[in-house]
Parts: sequence; structure tokens; C-alpha cells
Amino acid sequence: MREIEKPYVILSAAMTIDGKIASKTGDPELSDELDWREVHKLRSNVDGIMVGKNTILNDNPKLHIKFYKHDGYKRIVVDSNLSVPIDSQVITFQPKIYSTIICTTENTPIAKIKDFELKGVKIIKSGKGKKVNIINLLPLLYNLGIKKLLLEGGGTLNWSFIKNNLVDEVRLTIAPWMVGGKTAISLVDGDGFGSMSQAPRFKLIDVVNRDSYLVLKYRKCKK
Repeated sequence: MREIEKPYVILSAAMTIDGKIASKTGDPELSDELDWREVHKLRSNVDGIMVGKNTILNDNPKLHIKFYKHDGYKRIVVDSNLSVPIDSQVITFQPKIYSTIICTTENTPIAKIKDFELKGVKIIKSGKGKKVNIINLLPLLYNLGIKKLLLEGGGTLNWSFIKNNLVDEVRLTIAPWMVGGKTAISLVDGDGFGSMSQAPRFKLIDVVNRDSYLVLKYRKCKK
């Protein structure tokens, strides 16, 4: 794959021992307060935080920063058909500190786009198919000043990045539960790779063993 000018991408997630980031009913409460503080510290050192539309639909998060001083950042939502509610907290909560970008496709109706723009949301169109073209999107975000991007995606969005070798670093908390379930969301879903030789490889650079939690930090290996 040709090199593209893109943000440095950090995938951040908490998962169970068996690799799930939520239960089969969608319960994502895996982090304790200390881990949440570390997540917010990480947020305070990036230019943008990215989630998929399902995170907004299921959790309605503010995607803000607590505990640490900061200058704000851009909240980025990947939503191929612009289906998130226009009154979502990611749009209405402190927009002067945390501006919001929604990334959609060329197929999204102009009228719907204008409704969001009237709320102060910046719309970026990337891709003419059913899904947002992540490879084309990242240089656009880079040109908007997003040099470091925190990816807090679900399994589908994480796969979009992993399959295209776009993740530079992984910050992973393993929480002391096993929830099972075929329909429970895994850290990375999608079709998967056919062989290990196709998959990006990461080097373990830090380990923190805290109570029953294990915090792992990986960096992508250079080929």
C-alpha cells in the first residue's frame, strides 16, 4: 500500500479477557475510575477523537475530557448515511471547545447535510459507495490539523483501520471479566485476515499490571 499523509492513529479500548468490548446487550462498562482517568489523559494529548455512529446511537457520549486541562479537540463521527440524531450530545455539548466533524459518503442528501451544518457541524464526504472511505478520509483530517488521532471505535470501525494498516499504536486495557456471546462486539470484527502474514504486527512497549487490570501498549512494527 502506498504511503499517505495521515494522522498518527492510536487505537484505545478496554476489553474482557475473551476479547469483547461490550456484552451481547451492548453494555460497555469495563473500565474502572483509574482507567477512565488514563483514557481522559490520553484524550488530552490528541487533536481528534474518532468513533463510529453506533457509539453515538447506543451510548450518546459527550466525548469530552475530564480531570485534565486541555484546549479541546475535534470530535469525529464516521456515519455513512448521516443517521445520528441531530440533538446528540456529541453535537450539542460545548461545541465551542469540542467542534464536531461527521464523515459521510457522497450519497448523503444535501438537505440532510445542511441541517447538520446549521448546527455548526462540519461535514466531510469521503467515498461513493455504502461506506466511508477511510483511506481517503485520513489525509483530509490531517489537512485540518489533526496530526494525532485517538480511535475509540467499535469492532467494525476498528477493522476498517486494521485491514488498511492505518493503526500506529494500540492502548489496550484487559478487564477481569469473560462475557462470551457470538453477538457480543469484539475488539476487531469484520472479515479478518486469511493468514498471519497479511496482518499488521505490533511490538509490546509497555505493560502495567494494576489490581486485576492489565494495561498493554503496542506500537506497529516497521516492515
